[in-house]
Amino acid sequence: MSGLREAWTKLIQAEDYDAHMAAVGQAQANAALLAELFERRPPRQGSKVLFAGAGTGQLFDYISPEFLNPYGVTFTDINAEYLKRLAGRLTGKTRFEFAIVVDDIEASQLHGTFELVVAILVLEHVEWRKAIAEMCRLASHRVFVVLQEDPANMPSAMKPSRPPIGTMRVFTELNPHLVPQAEVVAEFTRHGFELAHSSAREVLDAKKMVALEFEKRR
Repeated sequence: MSGLREAWTKLIQAEDYDAHMAAVGQAQANAALLAELFERRPPRQGSKVLFAGAGTGQLFDYISPEFLNPYGVTFTDINAEYLKRLAGRLTGKTRFEFAIVVDDIEASQLHGTFELVVAILVLEHVEWRKAIAEMCRLASHRVFVVLQEDPANMPSAMKPSRPPIGTMRVFTELNPHLVPQAEVVAEFTRHGFELAHSSAREVLDAKKMVALEFEKRR
């Protein structure tokens, strides 16, 4: 994963990432899945919420951050420049307290626990078993992840309908590995979390954004 880590910390420009994700519809789909979670089963008022691998906060272009007003929120990423862009999206537009922290979800330096840990399109770009272990350590109640799922009949050589934008072209050489849903469920189960709910949104090229909500066993 060293190549992916270098790409996300040194190569991919925030504006290119934002433009690409919007063009393929993934940003909008992820925002809808997150909004659905908070509408269906919001955390307790006053609880702490962690967004791990929060990146630029692009989803807040598609949903208002006001739904986070009842919580204390921490946003983390390994790229400080992405987090500056996220802070710019939130400053002056929210009433909730939030912290911005440069942190690695594979080996988090955060202390304490969060009622809800959110990680959207993170597992494909990290050592995912390490990341799941850290999320389970940090979550007192629930973990919410979003995975990318490609259609089963998609040829590996198939060109996407929209080519990567700008510095996102690095992914024509560095291909993130999609993580099978069944393996993710099994790993969370191993750490004492059970699948409580799932949902999906289709995006460009018949790909899907798949949301999985895990709950800690009592």
